[in-house]
Amino acid sequence: MEKIKEQIRLLFDISEEEANIFLAEFKKKELQKNEFFLTEGEVCNQVGLIEKGLMVCVYNKNGDEIIDEFGFEHSFISNYYSFLTETPSLKEIRCLEPTTLHVINRHGLETLGKKYAFIEKMSRLMNEKLFLRAHNRVKSLLLDTATERYEQLITQRQDLAQRIPQYMLASYLHVKPETISRIRRKIRNQTLLT
Repeated sequence: MEKIKEQIRLLFDISEEEANIFLAEFKKKELQKNEFFLTEGEVCNQVGLIEKGLMVCVYNKNGDEIIDEFGFEHSFISNYYSFLTETPSLKEIRCLEPTTLHVINRHGLETLGKKYAFIEKMSRLMNEKLFLRAHNRVKSLLLDTATERYEQLITQRQDLAQRIPQYMLASYLHVKPETISRIRRKIRNQTLLT
């Protein structure tokens, strides 16, 4: 939990005392591989903070899975749209690995927000970060090549290539699995030439 606390302090520029107040409302939860944090059709009433493990957010369309995002150590996980609008989730969130996370429900978060002014600042910063991440993802999908998107993902999280099946990486990057194979081959060949 100390690593998470430090990450929260850096992410939101809050004191150790504020981080302790915020994290005290979270409850530890253990989920197994393939277990759901959120099912499609359920209203999302909780936010998780992943201590250990890997999760995936998936839309299901005509029997195909479309990967929206991954959640990994020291990151928040939720269907923020469903959480804000209190409408049924169009996606599911499930574990790709056994996962330890800390969860706070809507009521707990609202209670904290009414009691402590710094929570409002954290909420604003989180909204800004979520907007910027969504903007960058859309921009990348529209303007970057498949190779550029793959390289950006691997640069940000080198371990994901080993932890996530190739078909899921392909879905996330909006390419076919064989494209990932070609990209990896190309990168390997370039590395051998240098």
